[in-house]
Amino acid sequence: MSNSLTTSKSKAALEEQSYDLIQQHIIDPENSPLPEHLRVQCNRVLQIARLLDDYPNESHIINIMLAKYRISRTQVRKDIALAKELFKTQHQFDWDFWFAWMIKDQIQLIRDCKLRGDLKNWNNAKKVLHQMIGERPASVEDPRRMEKNVFYIQINSMGQKVDVPLNAIRNLSQEEQKVLVDSMYTPIDDVQAEEIMNS
Repeated sequence: MSNSLTTSKSKAALEEQSYDLIQQHIIDPENSPLPEHLRVQCNRVLQIARLLDDYPNESHIINIMLAKYRISRTQVRKDIALAKELFKTQHQFDWDFWFAWMIKDQIQLIRDCKLRGDLKNWNNAKKVLHQMIGERPASVEDPRRMEKNVFYIQINSMGQKVDVPLNAIRNLSQEEQKVLVDSMYTPIDDVQAEEIMNS
């Protein structure tokens, strides 16, 4: 199973490789875990990422890469886009992208350790993930949350509007509440009902 996983990972594009594989390639290119075709592309993308710090104008980078490598202009543009996405430069560093990528890799490591039954590394990976995410930020208490809210029920009686607090109605007995509801209800005849329906 691990062999098929490695094969599928090797066929994946450079941007689909894990952070650890690319890091190992950068640290030790002689013993790179990346497939040969991705090593060449990774080296180009790394070089472009460094060039982006010195040459913010992409036309200079395209000319440099075309002179150095036998690749098309379209491939250079794809490499530039990939360099901007994977290796953020001094001019534009997307911290959220890197953070999400590292968390995704850490979660994958936790899954792999659990499937292998490697409880020691599984617990260590969970601790690292907890350190990466950090503690939950303290929520700001709404100062008005504990204030007492008064709700009113509006009663229309003989053309007058009266606001009655809900607590006052709750404190009435059941008979008094029934009298109040009955006084609010006035029956209508068929002609009035038809007028309401037609309006």
